[in-house]
Amino acid sequence: MDKIMKPVKSTARNGRASLFVLAIALSGCGGFNGAENAEFSSLVSHPISVEQKTASLSIEVDRGQIAMTPSDRNEIAAFANAYRDKGHGRMTIATPAGAPNSGAAASLVSDIRAALMEAGIAKDAITYTAYQAPSNQVNAPVLVSYTHYIAQATPCHGLTEDLAYLPENNEPANFGCATQANLAALVADPADLLGQREMDAADADRRSTVLDKYRKGEMTATKREDQDSGAVSKVNK
Repeated sequence: MDKIMKPVKSTARNGRASLFVLAIALSGCGGFNGAENAEFSSLVSHPISVEQKTASLSIEVDRGQIAMTPSDRNEIAAFANAYRDKGHGRMTIATPAGAPNSGAAASLVSDIRAALMEAGIAKDAITYTAYQAPSNQVNAPVLVSYTHYIAQATPCHGLTEDLAYLPENNEPANFGCATQANLAALVADPADLLGQREMDAADADRRSTVLDKYRKGEMTATKREDQDSGAVSKVNK
């Protein structure tokens, strides 16, 4: 008896059918995690704006005054510390012109400059100018100012989306907002968000010392001491 021959399935036909099924399956996911979602970033949806501001300290000067008060000196010291942390450019001392106390204010500049230098501000980081004060302002202030930057993130709105229903598989609108807000509040100097800082000038004295030792054949590295070992305790030794 002849055997009943079963039809042989076409491998090419099976391959085309598999590709067709796969294409249908992928088309169902076409709206999920597309290119626009793959490029999603909280830096774009919740940007941090950095603005330049002027910090100013007003020191009132009475007619005939020749020196700052102790409270003025404390304010100058605190102002100088803030400048060292976040200040950019030079610090400016502005004296009033055309006011009854203009002479006293001008004589107070040297005292203010000395207080700033005592607080760690370099002499060449201080500049001077004048501003027009009202002729009847008997205690027109001396203004000390510098430029700094502030960072502010976009506001985070309340959670109004149903996170259990995200048919497009997108991130919630508030995704990353809190992180951006925290970064804007915690960054030490918001100017760092605008770009990298410039390198400080090389230490010429240290460079000369190293080159001199190199020419003499001496060790150029800093000598290590026992406290540089990194050991927390020597109890077990």
